[in-house]
Amino acid sequence: MTLRRSRDVRQVTQKWGFGMSPVKQEVLARRQHAVGAVHGLFVAAEPISTTPPAGLLDQISEVKGLFSRSWKQDQWDWAVVWQQLGRPVPRNARQSAETLGALRRALSDRDPEAAGGAVLRGARSGLVHHLKAYLGERKPLLGDETGFVYVLSTREQPHLLKIGYTRRPIADRVAEINRATGVAVPFGVRKLWIVKNPRAVEATVHALLGPYRLRDDREFFLMEFREARMIIDRCVGEMRARSIGDSPVAGAPGEKP
Repeated sequence: MTLRRSRDVRQVTQKWGFGMSPVKQEVLARRQHAVGAVHGLFVAAEPISTTPPAGLLDQISEVKGLFSRSWKQDQWDWAVVWQQLGRPVPRNARQSAETLGALRRALSDRDPEAAGGAVLRGARSGLVHHLKAYLGERKPLLGDETGFVYVLSTREQPHLLKIGYTRRPIADRVAEINRATGVAVPFGVRKLWIVKNPRAVEATVHALLGPYRLRDDREFFLMEFREARMIIDRCVGEMRARSIGDSPVAGAPGEKP
């Protein structure tokens, strides 16, 4: 008896999941060129010219797109780009995208005051640091007690979530998971949190998500991603607030001045 593959079965060929799509060399070269040009605008000693050279507006749009995919987390390469930008927090990534959008509009309208204001905002924020990270001039480091809490899933089973932690680069951890013999479809990154003491955060998250856990000895949870994200967001926020509250404060009772 000869078995034929059903037309309803879609063969999986990629070795990476959502968020982890490798960037083609020609795309990477174009992005690096654009980031270099935009970085030059923010570090130049001279006032910005409102007569931009050919292609600059498109380069600003390209870089704006890098920050946008980092906070929206809606593209197949978002986690790769997020790492390349030095892991900006969503709020900073969104602000950087908005600043670049304002700069592009100002240059397009030939408005020197608005352009100067956008450059000043970008220089004062973390935008320049993230541009340097993309260019390899600044390497983001995690503290000894810092790591990632992650949510992974496959496109075929979006409600089967793998939730865990790692202190290694997230790309290395995901690649390790996807190399396992039992993984037929590669996992992709749905959401990441940078936290202190990630093992403790993971333990708290797993306890909160206990009713959704498939097996006690596995990190798989059957639930809606949106619900998992809300629960983890709240958990991480509360643990961060508790950590700040437990920190010594100058002048507090019992503290030496």
